[in-house]
Amino acid sequence: MKLTALALSCSFCLTLAFPSPDPSNFAPADPTRFKICQEYNIPLNITAEITVPTAEYTPFQNNLDVAAWLFNLARRDSKTAFVPLAGSKNVTHSYNISGTICSPLTPTNNQTTIILATHGLGFDRRYWDIRKNPANYSFVDSAISSGYSVFFYDRLGTGKSTKVSGYDGAHANIQLAILKQLSILLREGKYTGSLGKPAKLAHLGHSFGSFLSNALISDSPELSDAALLTGLGYDMSGMAPSIEALALRIANRQSKFKALDNEYLGAIDSPAFAQFFLHAGYYDVALLNLAFQLAQPLAAVEYLTLATLQLSSPDFTGPVMVMDGENDFPLCGGNCVGTLGPAQTLYPNATDLQTVLHPNVGHGINYSLNATAAYNVLLDYLHKHGI
Repeated sequence: MKLTALALSCSFCLTLAFPSPDPSNFAPADPTRFKICQEYNIPLNITAEITVPTAEYTPFQNNLDVAAWLFNLARRDSKTAFVPLAGSKNVTHSYNISGTICSPLTPTNNQTTIILATHGLGFDRRYWDIRKNPANYSFVDSAISSGYSVFFYDRLGTGKSTKVSGYDGAHANIQLAILKQLSILLREGKYTGSLGKPAKLAHLGHSFGSFLSNALISDSPELSDAALLTGLGYDMSGMAPSIEALALRIANRQSKFKALDNEYLGAIDSPAFAQFFLHAGYYDVALLNLAFQLAQPLAAVEYLTLATLQLSSPDFTGPVMVMDGENDFPLCGGNCVGTLGPAQTLYPNATDLQTVLHPNVGHGINYSLNATAAYNVLLDYLHKHGI
């Protein structure tokens, strides 16, 4: 099997993360940062119970329909005046999920712990492995530097994974069922490269990916040894204005998204994207431009079905860390101080529940200037608990 430098086209890759000639931008060279990565296309057969669209939620014909939908979501009485989903049904479908496993090239004590990372809305798996100035932005490289292995994947409907309808195909419960199956497979030692069966499996999420990881430890606590939930907050008062700020538009008007249906939506421009995900003065405009270039449309049904996920996790006894940016707009209205208290009721039996507000950061922690400081907190927490 041939080893090559990391590229999007390779399926089995050896990456050497060399430092930049500019020491102000990159960390010093570290042999533990050398990693070996393997990409997989994973076939899954998924059964899930999903809620059913009502007459109030019909497929979008144009952006005027999207504007009307956003109005209904944001109106003060939306909980009673707009009921887009009701009832339920079971569905079974087959999908292909594209994922990558990376582990240290040089054996480490922690490499048999796999961190299973699930990205949020607006991104694909590249959120975890930002290749522009990676020493300052790549979570994968930080984890490798700490000796851990990372499995990160494109959620259904994003990146290289199967494309489905954004109207009813990318339902949150289907995404949860996929995460559960991936967790089972990884625990069995499948799609783990040369690692075999992991000693521990920790779940890491961002935003929607954190809600999914939270729902996993609620539904199947035995599948996880620790939960790291980033971009997660509990004050939804900022959700309506933040979703309006994105000024969502039908994404398939862009040629790169022409395969998606009209229910996949993207931010109207990079300033709107920045307002939602970042905090003014604490991001590099070049990274904003990259994030907007790589951004993936969100499926309308993902947003609508977020509330169907069960978050209360009384049976989970492993370590839980909840981390949000201090200035997260959508999940705490731009000021998150004092908003993470509900975590105490959601994980009453967790070992060493920790809530962390990362300073001077918005919703998109990984694209912020002090991203690696957040990574260090997360990884040190795992190490503290022997994971």
